[in-house]
Amino acid sequence: MQVYSAIGREFTLATNQVDFAIPPKFNLAFRNAQNDLETHPSASIALHWEHMSGFIGFLIEHYAGNFPLWLSPKQVSILPISEKYNAYAKKFRGY
Repeated sequence: MQVYSAIGREFTLATNQVDFAIPPKFNLAFRNAQNDLETHPSASIALHWEHMSGFIGFLIEHYAGNFPLWLSPKQVSILPISEKYNAYAKKFRGY
């Protein structure tokens, strides 16, 4: 799945991949025509969808680090207006 960021750069958000290496590593198995369980490495494949790294890269560039509130890792800051309020700010913050 290809998308374009706000500055026109193309990003790959997701890919479907056929993987022949994963099934043996995780002892994945399948049922054959006779309904027997098989784990033969050359006869089994795993399909998986890669998406997170491209999606995160797209969001960082698209928003230029100025994320909307729903996506921002830091949503609230407590900033005392004077040093005499530091103790209250720490108490208010919960530690």
